[in-house]
Amino acid sequence: MMIRRRHLLGGGASAILSSCLPLSAFSDTYPNRPIQILIGFSAGSSTDVLMRIVAQKLGEMWGHHPVIVNRTGAGGTTAAAAVARANPDGYTLYFSNGGLATGASLYKNLSYNSRTDFAPVALVARMPHLACVDPALPVKSISDLIALARSKQGSLLFSSAGFGNSDHMAAELFLHMTNTKMVHLPSKGGPEALYDVIQHRAAVTFTGPPIGLPAIKVGTVRAIAVTSTKRSPDLPDVPTMEEAGVAGYEHTQWNGLFAPAETPPEIVNKLNSDVVQALAASDVRSRLDAIGAESPAMSPMEFSQFFRGQLDKWETVIKVTGMKQIE
Repeated sequence: MMIRRRHLLGGGASAILSSCLPLSAFSDTYPNRPIQILIGFSAGSSTDVLMRIVAQKLGEMWGHHPVIVNRTGAGGTTAAAAVARANPDGYTLYFSNGGLATGASLYKNLSYNSRTDFAPVALVARMPHLACVDPALPVKSISDLIALARSKQGSLLFSSAGFGNSDHMAAELFLHMTNTKMVHLPSKGGPEALYDVIQHRAAVTFTGPPIGLPAIKVGTVRAIAVTSTKRSPDLPDVPTMEEAGVAGYEHTQWNGLFAPAETPPEIVNKLNSDVVQALAASDVRSRLDAIGAESPAMSPMEFSQFFRGQLDKWETVIKVTGMKQIE
């Protein structure tokens, strides 16, 4: 793995100023200008939708709205690398899904270290994936999907938002646990992956509720399972993966906010407090409920422990499943 050097991306004056101010004074005035939040996926993806809901409330609280930057590429690692190199002054953040944890073991030559180059700030949401199939196929259940995949001798395609992303890993875990083979069709975001199913280019995708629910309701895709241990209130007739016959299967998509390592603790704590406050607002809560997202409040320390657990879990899963690392 390459050794990262800290770069000041046009923030030299800001860095000098922040180093001269007492941390308490700096955090009292923070943020006094718009914060840039990088997302590694396309506009309209589940991760993008979640951040924009919370960012709107944060903007109301701060008096200036965060600037959302969709920097797609390499399964979110392009955006992650930019934040890892950014000035740790709290004005450049990364909003990630579980890809930051899975990518640590799946990508071979990352320019950053997921364990050491980020300060976990706040868990924003957790939600299941929805296994959605092309309704033109004779697939109305998980057992139908398994049977079709086996009859195609490993040529059936599944789409995802990109290598190492949460939806990709949900599918790989499913294939491993059912001893089934399919071909991965990566895309640049969740909406594009779902569109691959709608356009009959892929048989199935494990999509997030923000993207999947509208398509399910109009019938352009068919939901056959949810990946959590309990059914979705929005899809009460759709079984969990375990109910559908895949014993022990559980996978939850999570999204969280990260700052560059060395960001002052006062800034991290302020961000965490503001995010938790935004998530508790009734209008934000109602919008998150509508897309099946839950938001358990976590301190920065609790989120750090959660994130380390995810890094350890997927390192083990990737080794056990024999997934090939990406150059």
